[in-house]
Amino acid sequence: MIEVFFGTTNAGKLRELRRLVAGLPVRVVSPVDLGRSLPEVEEDGETFRENAEKKASAYARLTGLHALADDSGLAVDALRGAPGVRSARWSEDDALASPACALPEVAAHELGPEAARHARDAANNAKLLRELEGCEASRRGGEYVAVLALARPDGTIHASVDGRCRGRIVAAPRGEGGFGYDPYFAPDGGDGRTMAELSPAEKDAISHRGEAFRKLVPVIAGLAG
Repeated sequence: MIEVFFGTTNAGKLRELRRLVAGLPVRVVSPVDLGRSLPEVEEDGETFRENAEKKASAYARLTGLHALADDSGLAVDALRGAPGVRSARWSEDDALASPACALPEVAAHELGPEAARHARDAANNAKLLRELEGCEASRRGGEYVAVLALARPDGTIHASVDGRCRGRIVAAPRGEGGFGYDPYFAPDGGDGRTMAELSPAEKDAISHRGEAFRKLVPVIAGLAG
């Protein structure tokens, strides 16, 4: 049995990875399992890969385990690839924060990280709608991008993989599942449902992160012998 530390507090991401490695001699370790919080790693890279590899390397050295980190986000065609690497904190980039943009800070202090994430998602989605206001349907295409980096215990990078999912941004949120921009993202080739309307298995089959995880599973299996 090999332990792989996944440096995320996002319960959705942890569930996705654990579903995909089920049956392998692998135990996915989370920050909660360690019983301590992770230091903040500045995501100052210009690409998803740079950020994922930087985080994976830092977490591996910290834990002494093989460590996995991801960086992912939404790239909208009409916004020239924005929010891109700033997807998770896009609303925080506004010079004049609205009350909605201030909610993540309030939630982080008063309600904990999960509430903070929900509030930040709401602020990011509100900004997405503002930026695409008046944009015709034919120009609302975009893609989800995910990069997963796996580092050895000494911090060197063992592997990096990526996944992509094309789709379009819908005008109103639909669905209760998923997280982030999922209620507004309808993947191409589907029946029109958003990511938030899909079951976990359906999402795994087509999502950017699901594609990246599937590429990574053989690598993790190789580590496990």
